[in-house]
Amino acid sequence: MTVLYITQREAVISKAYEAFEITLKQADGSWKKSTIPVQTVNQIVLFGNPRLTGDALMYALELGITVHYLSSFGKYLGSTLPSCSRNGQLRLAQYQCYQDADRCLHLVKTIVAAKITNQYTVLYRRGYRSISLKRYKSELQKQTNLEQVRGIEGTAAREYFACWPTLLGDEWGFRGRYRRPPTDPVNALLSFAYGLLRVQVTAAVHLAGLDPYIGYLHAVTRGQPALVLDLMEEFRPLVADNLVLTVLKNRELKRQDFCDSLGAYQLTEGARKTFLEAFEKKIQDEFQHSVFGYRCTYRRAIELQARLLARHLQEGVPYQPLVLR
Repeated sequence: MTVLYITQREAVISKAYEAFEITLKQADGSWKKSTIPVQTVNQIVLFGNPRLTGDALMYALELGITVHYLSSFGKYLGSTLPSCSRNGQLRLAQYQCYQDADRCLHLVKTIVAAKITNQYTVLYRRGYRSISLKRYKSELQKQTNLEQVRGIEGTAAREYFACWPTLLGDEWGFRGRYRRPPTDPVNALLSFAYGLLRVQVTAAVHLAGLDPYIGYLHAVTRGQPALVLDLMEEFRPLVADNLVLTVLKNRELKRQDFCDSLGAYQLTEGARKTFLEAFEKKIQDEFQHSVFGYRCTYRRAIELQARLLARHLQEGVPYQPLVLR
């Protein structure tokens, strides 16, 4: 099963018998059609505003295929999801945890500790030995409320990204994490990678039957899928950050692959395809799962973590985030 990425804004995706028909505009102005069997697709990701016909959308939903929408910058905008889970008891358990301050705090500490460990691993594997990020894990255990834990998470993140200029060198001009807008190519690439990761986590949360808007680390505010953002944290260093550092170190992308649009950097069309291919390769990487002990891909691991979180909420089994050493 694959993810169907459509990056051309003029593209049209329609239904043709038991396949999706993709119509793309060519450089000479002509149009070219190709088909992809629906049985080989489990998600569709649209960048910009390509047109998905009503027949194609209905067919995708009938088959349980999720359709995700991202801006041309890679910002996640939303998803069209198949019918919701009927597991009302799980959602009630999710809400009860939210109302229980002690359970909520314990879960948030677990998530942040895993993120810090994975950030440390990213730096350590790249030869950075002097970083002392792990001290924040012991600091976490002393905190008595969510705001304090969020503060430590933010401080650790700043220290983590402060090491990146050393890893990347002066060529990229990276001075820290800036999101709105991304002020340099590295920040643009990070935002793009996080948008792609969010697509995968959104699908997993939906598949597990969880309410994406009731989270614990991220505040529950209007329009913010707090639980999706919570579950992303352990995967940001492992998937997105590692990928960005790798493609830049291997010079798969160069400065000329980015363009400045009204003060915000973004990938060029060709570079976007290169990075999507790299992301798909990364998300399909296999490793030994630290909880289950068998080998799986990152895509499968995201789904497993959503189900582990659901089991924690409903059955009280301690949640074990994915940590790789």
